[in-house]
Amino acid sequence: MKIVLLCAGYATRMYPLTRDLPKPLLEVAGAPILSHLLARTAVLPGVDEIVVLTNHRFAPQLAAWVRGVRAPVPIRLLDDGSTDESNRLGALGDLALAAREIPLAGQDALVAAGDNLVLFDLLPLARVFAQRRAPQLALRRARLDAHRSLYNEVVLDSGGRVVRFREKPPDPGGDLAAIALYFLPPATWPLLDRYLAEGGNRDAPGHFIAWLVCETQVYAEPITGPWFDIGDLDSLARARAEARAPAPSPDLRTE
Repeated sequence: MKIVLLCAGYATRMYPLTRDLPKPLLEVAGAPILSHLLARTAVLPGVDEIVVLTNHRFAPQLAAWVRGVRAPVPIRLLDDGSTDESNRLGALGDLALAAREIPLAGQDALVAAGDNLVLFDLLPLARVFAQRRAPQLALRRARLDAHRSLYNEVVLDSGGRVVRFREKPPDPGGDLAAIALYFLPPATWPLLDRYLAEGGNRDAPGHFIAWLVCETQVYAEPITGPWFDIGDLDSLARARAEARAPAPSPDLRTE
């Protein structure tokens, strides 16, 4: 299995902190966000490579991070060539690039946004994915309030299959929402190509998931511990105040 970490965004909502530093390298709970994500993903069974998608502007900083960590599997940095918001590929454009360049044909992948502060064990989710062999979302419960439309809406049947997925709905009917962390089997990659060829939104992964639910069986499992979405300065401050997990193990820390 490949781990694909999407770190090519420009995080303009978090200026000035991210003007010269990629958001995944912001420090929370004793280490960069990306180091926490690496620590949780690199140890999963069957993982043979970590792929970090970067834009060209922040490639030097992420390359320095790669050189400064020790992981049990190789880490590959993949530069998408973009330099600013005007020419970025979008998260799904970057994922399609990874699928071509790695390549991902015939490969399982765990795809995660690089601003996910994951402080829970991913092994239970990986085990269920290995049994189902179908696209799998990671679920949390979101507060139903005025800000609920910032997230997605997931509706499940009794067997855990996703029967409806809406990206940022104005009228959510439930409190289940997926985080930007997806277990994807090999059959996903031709579907991603078709989605993009049909003109699908290239930026927010939720748009692809909503399309995918109509094309194949997609399942979901609840996350089992703390998680933070670092989307703006307020969420970063909240994560820094509330995150209590220890920093990643020494073998995964920057030296």
